[in-house]
Amino acid sequence: MQTSLKARMLEAFRFRMYFFATTVAAIFLVLILQLVNLQIIHGSDYKQKSRLNMENYIPIPASRGEMYDRNYSYNGENMVLVSSRPSFNITMIPANYPTKEDLDTIIGRVSRLLKIDPESIRRDIASVTPWERIVLKEDVSFDTIVTIASNQHLFPKIEWEDAPVRVYNYNNTFAHLIGYIGTISKEEYAGLKNRGYKHYQKIGKSGIERQYDALLRGADGYIRRIVDVRNRTEGEEVGLRPVAGNNLVLTIDCRVQQAAYDALAGMNGSAVVLKPSTGEVLALLSKPDFDPNQILLKDNAEFIKELNTDPNRPFLNRVIQSKYPPASTFKLVTAIAGLETEKTYPEKTFYCPGKYTLKGYRDKDFYCYEVHGTSDLTWAIARSCSVYFYQLGAVVGPSFILKYAEYFGLNEKSGIDIPGEVNGFVPTKNWKMKVFGQPWFDGDTLNLSIGQGFLSVTPMSMANFIAALVNNGIVYRPYLLKEVLSPDNKKVIRKQMREKIREIPLSPNTLNVVKQGMRLGVTNGTSGRLNWLKVPVAGKTGTAQTRSKRKSDSTQHAWFVGYGPYGGSVESAVAVVVMVEYGVAGAATAVPVAERIFQTLYTQGYFQ
Repeated sequence: MQTSLKARMLEAFRFRMYFFATTVAAIFLVLILQLVNLQIIHGSDYKQKSRLNMENYIPIPASRGEMYDRNYSYNGENMVLVSSRPSFNITMIPANYPTKEDLDTIIGRVSRLLKIDPESIRRDIASVTPWERIVLKEDVSFDTIVTIASNQHLFPKIEWEDAPVRVYNYNNTFAHLIGYIGTISKEEYAGLKNRGYKHYQKIGKSGIERQYDALLRGADGYIRRIVDVRNRTEGEEVGLRPVAGNNLVLTIDCRVQQAAYDALAGMNGSAVVLKPSTGEVLALLSKPDFDPNQILLKDNAEFIKELNTDPNRPFLNRVIQSKYPPASTFKLVTAIAGLETEKTYPEKTFYCPGKYTLKGYRDKDFYCYEVHGTSDLTWAIARSCSVYFYQLGAVVGPSFILKYAEYFGLNEKSGIDIPGEVNGFVPTKNWKMKVFGQPWFDGDTLNLSIGQGFLSVTPMSMANFIAALVNNGIVYRPYLLKEVLSPDNKKVIRKQMREKIREIPLSPNTLNVVKQGMRLGVTNGTSGRLNWLKVPVAGKTGTAQTRSKRKSDSTQHAWFVGYGPYGGSVESAVAVVVMVEYGVAGAATAVPVAERIFQTLYTQGYFQ
């Protein structure tokens, strides 16, 4: 009995020993496996994490490429339209602060130092994930950096970075053409992050800045900053140097652009100047405008709000984003349609008593601005006689007029290399029936023949129209980028070549008659103010009625389209289009702007 009890106790003891030994062995095995996991399998990962506890990686934004005007020379003094200057940004990562109290404390301190609204910081934090770096203030002074660096016990985890600041050296002058940059939005980042963009970067928002952002942006680098347990900086080194963006040479002539800018001062409207033989745009201006340097500021909300609520719409690029009735400038299309279809001939005359009466159920009068008497086609173009073109339009008919309007691309985008361009509009009989439930009336044809009614065009499409006349029916795509240079300007990476987009079969006789009428308009007609210029110019004015004929003249838009030199080679020709909103009449406001532009073109040697 005693022996049996002893045996059972011994067996229980052995079981306990085996269980204990097995448990100890299992624990040691787990420890050994974990050591293998930490040291061998994931050793490099944890080593990297431990380094991150000691190191901060601060991005170094790349300097965006510069932009020059068309006269760039590697060894000369150049017109630098856009450049960058060195500066600093103050940044933070919200997740670096373990508690809300810590975060609130640092927000209070840094907002007082930087003189910014603490609520704006909280809004920025709420708009990103906790581990995303946010910019507290841009373009801060070096003294501010010194204050933060020497008081890191008060500003833990507050960091600074080199951040080149974009400088638009001519302020408003190139606002719509060059555009501006801004912080990437959530929507933009979602579409661009797979192309190497970071959430903290600035990207082009409009104009050349947006169109060629990939060429201009460069590649960011970073600084590796070593810190101790209290986040005090013990040293730093450049982990990866940034690579500056490419520089761009534009087709724009700075002096021609400035001339257009000065000539349009105080007006709403636009001007575009281009070379028909290549499609190069020498000037592109829209008024009113804005200063892109002010948009760059982080605290720009009020400025942006003022621009967005301004009834004059300063953000609107009127060259490519506004449509207007072409008015009497369209008479050139009506003339071409009549000549090309042989519905008329140059010597054909019509009498102008000051109005044309359309007979019908109710007779309706269509007015001319004065009594012109008897005119042939060239004199009708020169004097802009509406009664002549009412009668010519009735003879030619709407189908052919609309057909030639489409041939010239007045209903299409030009394809210029800046974003946001809109189509013009050329109506059709089917369109009118569908929209208004009415057939096409004879009165619609009369309005169409002088560029009124449903028709609307952009200034850019009218520039292409003039280019087609000058270039014997050939149209090249208008463009603003001439060359892409390496960051050091020592290598031409890309050179833009002309691209033919349209060729309209026009007879030499038609072109000569229309050009003669335009030249006569300068020597003896509505563009007479240009006759003193040293270069012979051909042109056509237009006065677009935006309301009834009986309303105030101040409701009318003013056009001028033309080119110089008349009779010269295609290679030396330059086309000019000016549109002034509510400019009373083409001769009154658009022609003086064109005069200033042609004068500058001559001075710059374009007609030599």
